[in-house]
Amino acid sequence: MKLFYKTSEAAEILGIEDHTVRYYEKEFKLNFIRHGRDRKITIKDIEQLRKIIDEKAKGNLTLKGAHRKLNNKTDINKSKNSLKAKLLTIREFLQDTLNEM
Repeated sequence: MKLFYKTSEAAEILGIEDHTVRYYEKEFKLNFIRHGRDRKITIKDIEQLRKIIDEKAKGNLTLKGAHRKLNNKTDINKSKNSLKAKLLTIREFLQDTLNEM
C-alpha cells in the first residue's frame, strides 16, 4: 500500500475518470496535497471520494444533497434551530418575570 496516489491511480481504484476526481476535489473543497500541478491523494482522501460516489450512486440524492449529507449540515441546522427555539422560550420567560417585578 502506498502513502500517496496520483489522480489517475485514485480514479482507477474508485472506478471513475480522472476528471471526476478533479471535479469532486473542487466541488467538495477537498484539500489534496499538491506538488506543483500533481496531486498526492491519500487513502483517507480516497475513502472520502468513495463516500461521495456512494451517496451519488444511491440515486436519491443530488450532488448538492450528497454534499450536505457528507458535511452533516442538515444535522447542524436542525441543532441550531432547536437551540434557537429554546433560547427564545427562555427569553420570553425572563421578560415575563421581569415585567412581574
